[in-house]
Amino acid sequence: MAIDYTNIEEVVNDFQLMIDDTSYDKEAQVYQLRLLALQGLRELTFDVEQSVKTTTMVVDSTTLQVTIPADYVKVLRIGYKGDDGEFHSFGTNPNLSLDSSVSAQVNDDLYDENNPYFHTDIGKKFGVGGGVNSLGYYRINRSDNTINFSSGVAGKTVFMEYISDGITETPPKNHIVRFTLNSDIGNNTTIKIPNRSGSFTIYTFKLQAVGTFTSHDGLDSNPASTDVYFSSGSTSSELAEVLSEVINNGHPRYSVAPSDSKIKASNNGDVLTVTLSNLTSAPLNLLNIGNYFDSNVEDVGTTNVFSVISQELVQLGTLGDKPRVHKFCEEALRSYVYYKYVQRKRGIPANEKQMAKRAYFNEKRLARARMMNFNKETAMLTSRKAFKQSPKI
Repeated sequence: MAIDYTNIEEVVNDFQLMIDDTSYDKEAQVYQLRLLALQGLRELTFDVEQSVKTTTMVVDSTTLQVTIPADYVKVLRIGYKGDDGEFHSFGTNPNLSLDSSVSAQVNDDLYDENNPYFHTDIGKKFGVGGGVNSLGYYRINRSDNTINFSSGVAGKTVFMEYISDGITETPPKNHIVRFTLNSDIGNNTTIKIPNRSGSFTIYTFKLQAVGTFTSHDGLDSNPASTDVYFSSGSTSSELAEVLSEVINNGHPRYSVAPSDSKIKASNNGDVLTVTLSNLTSAPLNLLNIGNYFDSNVEDVGTTNVFSVISQELVQLGTLGDKPRVHKFCEEALRSYVYYKYVQRKRGIPANEKQMAKRAYFNEKRLARARMMNFNKETAMLTSRKAFKQSPKI
């Protein structure tokens, strides 16, 4: 795991270790240091780090809105991801209505007197018209903490890149997926279920001749936590039910615990919904993987068929983030804490305050230089982007 970030708690603890009886900040309390550290982190995030986050959102089909993230400061771009792997941005429209529930009073009918272009089918008003972004438009509504979209984006998944404030603790979000089974499941059919570590767990259906699909009598040995027993002729709803039971409880009759107690499943007929909580790693995004739930049927003597009819990503899970600072900005943050603490204290020499201020801005300058990604190679690639050589024959 990368160690390019340091938690605020570690920065505060390190700062306290440097305090001795000769320090001007020897009376500083931990809550004061943490408050100053968070204020400094916000300033460094705006000026140096420019912490950019991405989020995936589904536009509500009725309200044409999405909720702005809690740590949002400024939007960079919103759009779709294309087949080419690149970002395709929407346009921003300051004239976009912020209330989609209001009935339209103006339309494009050239014979409607409410149309501002009435009787202008031969020509248009001067200055009216222009290009149109075929992907869609958006407008930020700060008062309602939402982003409004044009009607063409209704019900679609959009991606947003924005600048974070850097200090808001992001709560974790459960990962929820839903897929539909059919009855073409034979012995040793394997189905992939996502797990909390960013990979997947393989569950294996095993045909049990004795008893019904819920009976495990007659086994020669204890089953594995990923073994799913069923009887011949089971319907797709029964298969979804027994798979859900194994994911939730394992095999309690044989004292076999479930594969992961933080993963829960439920079924409604042949539709199985799996919820992953307390994620330990970023989950796999089904939108980018394709046939992630396609199951490889290994039934001996038969041709392979798929046992999953459809797959759906209900909610993309995310990990919770605590306030943290980049290693390049760590010393600048410590300098900020000391500078702001002594600045508010009486009885401390003005020369000491001036030195603390100078040290902070110097560390901030160094941090900005270290965070700079622009280099010689980038400059050369930019300058040569439009240059094409003639073919050599």
